[in-house]
Amino acid sequence: MIPKLFAFDLDGTLLDSQKRVSRANIAALREMDGRGIKVAIASGRIRSTIEKYLPDLGIDAALLTLNGAQVFTDLKNGRRCIYSAELNNHYANQLINYCADKPVALNYYYDGGLFTVKTKENSVWTELYYQQTGAEYNFLDDFSKMAEISPSKILLVGDSSYLHNLEKKFTSLWNENSVYICRTWTHYLEFMSPKANKGIGLEALCAALRVNISDTAAFGDEQNDIPMLKLAGLGIAMKNSSQEVKACAKRVTEKTNDEDGIAYEWERMKSGL
Repeated sequence: MIPKLFAFDLDGTLLDSQKRVSRANIAALREMDGRGIKVAIASGRIRSTIEKYLPDLGIDAALLTLNGAQVFTDLKNGRRCIYSAELNNHYANQLINYCADKPVALNYYYDGGLFTVKTKENSVWTELYYQQTGAEYNFLDDFSKMAEISPSKILLVGDSSYLHNLEKKFTSLWNENSVYICRTWTHYLEFMSPKANKGIGLEALCAALRVNISDTAAFGDEQNDIPMLKLAGLGIAMKNSSQEVKACAKRVTEKTNDEDGIAYEWERMKSGL
């Protein structure tokens, strides 16, 4: 039976290595939409950098943004924010203070905007993030104005080995009931509310659209996709996923994000496979 709702990660899944959606994948999503199937884009990205892909897709999709920290219905349902979970500012302020003199860019997401303090040490990382996502920064002199604010999430951009050490440090300092910490790319380390992940976001969207979670399919390739892959009725990991992600999926496709993996699996589903 073909699922009633499909959720797709962007980078490494729906997008190829050139950050484009292939014609085959576009055709597959349009066919789903034409059959009345709900489609959602589930990404760690901010809303504005997800929406820029929608005109090319030619469909009306729901959005799980910032790894599920903010979930929006499709345009037909008013593009309403139906779920939001912020990172407690106690932890946000600790990250800001700790990283002030560290060789990382600290991305602070709040109220639909992306904020940071740019320095000589982190400019290479802010530029990398911009090149990867096209997200426009709001540059601050310092983070003092954010002291009383709870962000949707904080993302550190930096050297992979350096972030690995930071991940170990903060996972030993904070338990999973305090802060959700995950790697989403070689140069990204993310910090969110424990009530913010793609799985929780998918559940919230299903509740709003009155779709049973068992009638969903989700596609992903990175650590932050694991909660969604586990909860969906059919969680599909891309061939280019890590072994950790593949182990959590119900199916691993034979195709990578550069080989029209989504279109391939759609054809299999239509054939009853």
